[in-house]
Amino acid sequence: MCALKSRSLMELYMKGMVNPLLYVPFNIIATKFDCCIGHSPKALCRKEEREALLSFKRGIYDPSNRLSSWTNEECCNWKGVNCHNTTGHVLKLNLQWDLNQDQGFLGGEISSSLLDLKHLHHLDLSYNKFGGLHIPKFFGSLSNLRYLDLSHAGFSGVIPDELGNLSKLHYLDIEESHPDLNAKDLEWISGLTSLKFLDMTGVDLSKASNWLQVMNKLHSLSVLLLCSCELPAIGPLPHVNFSSLLTLDLSFNDLSSSSFDWFADLSSLTALNLEYSQIHGLIPSSLRNLTSLGFLDICGNNFAPPIPNWLYHITALEYLDLGLLGFESNNFHGIGNLTSLIHLGLSYNALDQVEIFRALGNLCSFQLSKFSYYRLGKSLMFFSVRGNQLSGSIPDSILKECRSLVHLDFSENQLSGQIPLSLGGISSLHYLNIGNNFFKGIMSEKHFANLTSLEELYATPNLFAWQVSSNWTPPFQLRKLCLADCFVGPQFPAWLQTQKYLEELRLQNTGISSAIPAWFWITSCDVVDLSQNQIIGVIPRIHYSSRVYLGSNNFTGPLPQISSDVTELILSNNLFSGSLSPMLCQRRTDKEVNLLEDLDISGNLLSGELPNCWMYWTGLMTLDLGNNNLTGHIPNSMVSLFWLGSLHLRNNHLSGDVPVSLKNCSSLMVLDLSENEFTGSIPAWMGNFSGKFIKMFSVHEQIVYTPGLMVIVLHSNKFNGSIPLELCHLDTLQILDLGNNNLSGSIPRCFGNFSRMVKQSNSTSPFLFHNDHSFSLGSIDTATLAMKGAEYVESLGLLAGIDLSSNKLSSAIPEEITGLHGLIFLNLSHNHLQGKIPVKIGDMKSLESLDLSINRLSGVIPQGLANISFLSYLNLSYNNLSGKIPSGTQIQGFSPLSFIGNPELYGAPLTGDFGEDGKQKGPIPDNDDGEDSGWIDMKWFYLGMPWGFVVGFWAIMAPLAFKRAWRHAYFRFLDEMKYKLLGWYL
Repeated sequence: MCALKSRSLMELYMKGMVNPLLYVPFNIIATKFDCCIGHSPKALCRKEEREALLSFKRGIYDPSNRLSSWTNEECCNWKGVNCHNTTGHVLKLNLQWDLNQDQGFLGGEISSSLLDLKHLHHLDLSYNKFGGLHIPKFFGSLSNLRYLDLSHAGFSGVIPDELGNLSKLHYLDIEESHPDLNAKDLEWISGLTSLKFLDMTGVDLSKASNWLQVMNKLHSLSVLLLCSCELPAIGPLPHVNFSSLLTLDLSFNDLSSSSFDWFADLSSLTALNLEYSQIHGLIPSSLRNLTSLGFLDICGNNFAPPIPNWLYHITALEYLDLGLLGFESNNFHGIGNLTSLIHLGLSYNALDQVEIFRALGNLCSFQLSKFSYYRLGKSLMFFSVRGNQLSGSIPDSILKECRSLVHLDFSENQLSGQIPLSLGGISSLHYLNIGNNFFKGIMSEKHFANLTSLEELYATPNLFAWQVSSNWTPPFQLRKLCLADCFVGPQFPAWLQTQKYLEELRLQNTGISSAIPAWFWITSCDVVDLSQNQIIGVIPRIHYSSRVYLGSNNFTGPLPQISSDVTELILSNNLFSGSLSPMLCQRRTDKEVNLLEDLDISGNLLSGELPNCWMYWTGLMTLDLGNNNLTGHIPNSMVSLFWLGSLHLRNNHLSGDVPVSLKNCSSLMVLDLSENEFTGSIPAWMGNFSGKFIKMFSVHEQIVYTPGLMVIVLHSNKFNGSIPLELCHLDTLQILDLGNNNLSGSIPRCFGNFSRMVKQSNSTSPFLFHNDHSFSLGSIDTATLAMKGAEYVESLGLLAGIDLSSNKLSSAIPEEITGLHGLIFLNLSHNHLQGKIPVKIGDMKSLESLDLSINRLSGVIPQGLANISFLSYLNLSYNNLSGKIPSGTQIQGFSPLSFIGNPELYGAPLTGDFGEDGKQKGPIPDNDDGEDSGWIDMKWFYLGMPWGFVVGFWAIMAPLAFKRAWRHAYFRFLDEMKYKLLGWYL
């Protein structure tokens, strides 16, 4: 949670590396012993310590051979090992994973042989993957340790009390090591009498009710970071002992019922972070005594206005974030007085233009003059007013004065007019976001004339056109560019060839209709999104990109070959043709592993059989091959897709039985085989896909939870037999669509066991998929359900429904189904169901669509049906229902067509053209004019029909015959309408 916002400057403050007052003590910690450390040839490695290191190495999992140097006799020269220059004792063991050196992670077991390193001062195992291993208790016996860093290393379980024996420890960092890392009690920390730095970010301290009293015993503590620790409420603190505290981070905790009076005694505090702490009421007045504060973040709380005047007198403030407070402009009148500000965050308030631009002008003009004359002033570098109510244009004068800005964010406002050319004069600007506004006119190279430092540009969406010359060479080198929903086309931007360090490119829906030049496909851009354009041509090969989104274009030819580094590939809704095999069945070298996790090639013109080479793509988590012309059977090699969470094969020509090999895809959560030609019975083994714990393939046998099948869509096939009772074991099932098959028998009574359908879902979260050695968010899996009377395009987390329509099911509707109170749609139409509508159907309060038409149901309509307030579609037609239609505002609003075909049914809305007997009324055709009149009418009808056919045919078909784009658009439209009319899941 603590990484939800950009923390570059924040982390420097929190770790004590911006303000010199904070930096000095930790610089000493890091370097105090370095004067004695080296690789001097005079210092010979101690044999017993070399043996201890080798024993440690034997327990370590090292797939990338990071410890390959640990072989010769001189252990002081081994990588990560530092010894005393004179004695040869090992003082420092630094095995931190370093992204810049492209090293692999370490894992495995940690040997107690480290206890033989009796002079060890420094131990760093951070940013590795120890897979849930508990922190070894023997670490508490490394009595000479001054520095211990276990952050982001995968340690879990309860923090051992033995760490409290490290009385010489100055630095302890166990930040976000593992979601399950926790402490039942913190009394052991009181033994760390020399501690100056403590970071327990992300550690569960919800049961450590004594945390504040324990921390208060640490007289030497200078930095305390407890972000996202589920801290219990803070009570009164009679006397403050840790008055030497310089940095305090309590962000992302629930401090709603806490007392903050003790803050007044932290007079040395220079950095305080309380963001997203759920604090209510006025901003604590105890903060007014913190006159040395250089860093204050209170964003995302529930403070009541106003902002107290004393805040504007803390003139040492350099970093101030007041975002997400919902305050209006008149609360920020004194912002311009804080002339030392470097970072000012005011996002998501209710600011208008006048007040905030006046304050910005005061800050920039004061700092500019002070810097010009005295060379002592600090300049505003970060300014964000994202998500406010700014309107009108940006004053040109403001941008001329704010020439030191590095980060500028005006996004999510109602700003309009043209973008001032003075923007191009902020040469220090690294980050610019003007997206989600109403800027118009033209954005040309003049706007970027001197933006030599620009690295990130976001301008989506706006109303302006991007117009630069074809031979323009920008003065900047971008890392990220997002111009989505702005007009950039019709040509692909040639100037992108000059951007050598581009990592992310998002140009979706920008009106590009040309082909992509060949040079682009060999760039090293990590994220490429060119979707929703009209781009043409063939894609030769995707080389270096990791995430590629090219859907909804007009690409043609065969599917491109892809590198093994691609993790997400979206090629849906294009005109690719041919077979899947050339792309999927290319062999790799033994060292290459396909990293692909998400593949979507739906909505193309692909043909041929599904290839039998899925063993090369074992990391796949989502696979969508729907809406193509694929034939044949599901190949057995899909048994290799162990981590597959979502499989869509809808609307192809696949046939045969559903193979038992899919049974091995035990992580499946979404299965869509609809609109094919599958035969046989619905496999009973599908009922085995319930939630379960699974062993991961890793050095440590890590256990993860997979929730089981949540969506089954098998409609429009040729399945026969009865519905297997084993499906009732799927307690996480949300959508079951077996419509339009040849199923017979009765509806299982055990459908009432679908516990996920019992409760109303208010979750908007996407499904969770596995990723690497952890359980993380995967692609958002959406469903388009064109239910009768309504179409849903929602996150599947919000939907719950059953469709058994157009089968041969008989017997009564089981009463147990009415216990599914979270069900949103229920379609049992076009069957042979008998008996009465269940009396308790009115208990299904979440129903929005109910279709029981064309069955043999009898009896009266239950009165409770009229009390389902969300019901927007109802069809009970063509049954044997009788009696009066229940009265109620909701049910009376439906069309008479919802009730016709029930001869014994009467009452509103069966009025007007429908009699009380349910039979349609209307005028009887009058034949008094005789046969001649009828013949004349028919003669002209038959004579005109051929000409009408010719004219109508060519009026429609001629444009389609000669305009390829129109032709494809027309047939896509027909496909979409077909799905909507059929009312099936897409």
